[in-house]
Amino acid sequence: MKILSYNLYGVKNTSKPILDWDKRQKNIEKILNELLKDNDIKVCCFQEVNENNINLLENILNSNNYNILEKFPMKTESLNQYNIVSTKKDIDVDWVHCLPHGKDVEYQNIELQKIDYGMSDYRTTVFVKFTYENKKYLIGNIHTDYISTEGKIKGVRKSLSYLDNIKVDYKLIIGDMNMVSHMSEVYSILKEHSNYQTLSRNKIFNITDNSWHGYGTKEQVNVDFAFIEKNKKNHFEYKIIKQKDMMKEGSDHRPIIIEIN
Repeated sequence: MKILSYNLYGVKNTSKPILDWDKRQKNIEKILNELLKDNDIKVCCFQEVNENNINLLENILNSNNYNILEKFPMKTESLNQYNIVSTKKDIDVDWVHCLPHGKDVEYQNIELQKIDYGMSDYRTTVFVKFTYENKKYLIGNIHTDYISTEGKIKGVRKSLSYLDNIKVDYKLIIGDMNMVSHMSEVYSILKEHSNYQTLSRNKIFNITDNSWHGYGTKEQVNVDFAFIEKNKKNHFEYKIIKQKDMMKEGSDHRPIIIEIN
């Protein structure tokens, strides 16, 4: 079974070298339609979905036989955003749960959302628990804050603590972490949650295989990855989907796929 994660880059008005909006949307449509031919992709996790790109995403997913699960709008500096989780229509979904990264214990409606820890936005992790081929899975779709280090660390810690409370065969959180997988924030998180590790490199590692390419950034910036259970690391494989031409990319991020076997 495979899980796809993709930050769609929901900012509409950009300047060169970033592609214009219409071109990016066409690229996203082409990339997703190609990827979703793989019937082993049972769960899709998308970040930076908003009113400008939700209709396109819904059309792509519906045409490829996926259901979009419950939506949880998040207050941001500009447009409200969603962490969208979608499952193949043959998946038996048990439940969906949205966990806020701030001080709220439970997710609040958008008019009641308070942004804490110096974060830019009301960040969340959307979890789906499901059954597939007699195995239980818990997948969290995460998008951490891009400004607040405290918000990033606390949001991930809170999400991992939530994972600890649910008994399933396989569990992970995946998405845009807004931090590099080998740097200090991750070290701090794993020091407290030592039963987890990151999954962030292609099987055949290449230093240029960044998940965030930024339309020309030449640094090693791999911010799209997963936290997995350390004792099951041999069951997981990570892959970045890279277009041959950067101008064919649909976002400043690249899709990643996690395979569980």
